[in-house]
Amino acid sequence: GRNIHIGKNVFINAGCKFQDQGGIYIEDGVLIGHNAVLATINHMEDPEKRAGMIFQPIHIEKNVWLGANVTVLPGVTIGEGSIIAAGAVVTKDVPANMVAAGVPAKVIRKVKKDTEKGEI
Repeated sequence: GRNIHIGKNVFINAGCKFQDQGGIYIEDGVLIGHNAVLATINHMEDPEKRAGMIFQPIHIEKNVWLGANVTVLPGVTIGEGSIIAAGAVVTKDVPANMVAAGVPAKVIRKVKKDTEKGEI
């Protein structure tokens, strides 16, 4: 946990696994669902060099909600106010105030404000 930086009013549910050698930055107001995985290390693709490691940080900006069983891979930034749907695997940056879902995660729409009606 030496390389984990957590802001204020962050909720981390049970069973989460944070592999932090590359650095994990969690800003204020973030909600992390149970069994989420934040992985900051990758291995080289070349079989001759596969034991080598590549470290990249993860940045989770203010008021992000990661659903249950989300996996966030090295080098990803999740923009302020975004929602990552349960079970998603986030391989690329997600812009602010977007909902992303799937494997690999893709942006599916903007986050709805309280004044808008609809389902997630």
